[in-house]
Amino acid sequence: MLVERGVALARADGFVRATLWVVSDNPRARRFYEAAGWAPDGTTRREDLLGSPVDEVRYAHDLAVARGS
Repeated sequence: MLVERGVALARADGFVRATLWVVSDNPRARRFYEAAGWAPDGTTRREDLLGSPVDEVRYAHDLAVARGS
C-alpha cells in the first residue's frame, strides 16, 4: 500500500516517471516491485555499503495516466 500511495502522489503532482534502486542480488525485492508494475530500465551501478561493494539495478515506473482514465 505504501508503494501504491507513493506512485499515486507522484502522479498527482504531475510526475510522469519514477525510479528506484534495488540490490541486484535481491530476488524477493525485485519480484515485489515487478508485481507492482515496476521494471528494470537497463541502468546499473555499484555502491559502497558499509565498506562492501553492492551492485544495484534501477527500476522505473511509467506514471502517465492512460487516456480515458
